[in-house]
Amino acid sequence: MSTAPGIPFRFRIIRRFARSAVSVTLAMTTFLGLSACEEDVVAVTGTDVPYSIYGVLSPQLDSQWVRVFPVEERLVPATPESLDAQVVSIDRATGEQHVWQDSIIVDFADQYAHVYHAPFQARFGHTYEIAAIRSDGAESTVEVTVPSEAEIIPQDPVIRLVSVVQPVFIRGDVPGLVQVEVDYAVAYKIANETDIESDRIVIPYLLRHEKTDGGWIVPVDLRQDFLEVVSNLADLVDVGIDQRVGVILLNVTLRFIAANEAWDPPGGIFDAEVLVQPNVMRNVRNGFGFVGAGYRLSRQWLPPVEAIEEAGFRSPEEN
Repeated sequence: MSTAPGIPFRFRIIRRFARSAVSVTLAMTTFLGLSACEEDVVAVTGTDVPYSIYGVLSPQLDSQWVRVFPVEERLVPATPESLDAQVVSIDRATGEQHVWQDSIIVDFADQYAHVYHAPFQARFGHTYEIAAIRSDGAESTVEVTVPSEAEIIPQDPVIRLVSVVQPVFIRGDVPGLVQVEVDYAVAYKIANETDIESDRIVIPYLLRHEKTDGGWIVPVDLRQDFLEVVSNLADLVDVGIDQRVGVILLNVTLRFIAANEAWDPPGGIFDAEVLVQPNVMRNVRNGFGFVGAGYRLSRQWLPPVEAIEEAGFRSPEEN
């Protein structure tokens, strides 16, 4: 990663997005698991299904995790005692099987949680069946297919009178893209100051991606994003930016979660008020809950100088 000569690369992170695959999995497990508490109150009265299961399989992890709740007639806090549940999985392509181990954790709501884990790396494109089995033989199962491996390939920018768009091709058999965001690393000088400041402005690209042959296209709108970057910087810098330096574009990063087909929240938005509804993102058979599969993918690049300048940014080569 290069910067303009003399520019200290000292970033404040605005709308920070970067997270590890581990944190994504555990966050999804915890969030959906907490949602399950409300879901069970609404949905399980009069049912005899054994479990709710929540989690995300990831090929970026050396171990996989799911959170398991026993389905009961009334809502009661989980206890640290072992569950009457054996969790097993099988890779449908290879026949590889695992028996998952129970771990007792305390979640951010200070409640005990049973998080089962198994030491294997989920494989790109493979389908896994996970079963939570009660001692009387009743079981809840879920089948999860991990997306294929994908690649991010920036294309040549398209410069028009009113727009500067750089299409980015996502090559690979990936059913969906979740939480698509574009991160702009920029440098600038505050008016009447001498030091160069650096920031990152992250812009959500909700539902802008388009399905195409062999993958997806994310149309990165450099000119429109320049206006949003300037607006964000104006909120940070009361006295204004030195226009002689302008806003220098250091690099662009596209990042998202490559998700399987089941990981498809309504409108592409992870809204807690929506997701706690019993039948939203539910794929567990003879039970409740949701287990998805996905992985984080990102690519950093610097657009051509002509596109940078036409969009309104300054190029590092000028400074």
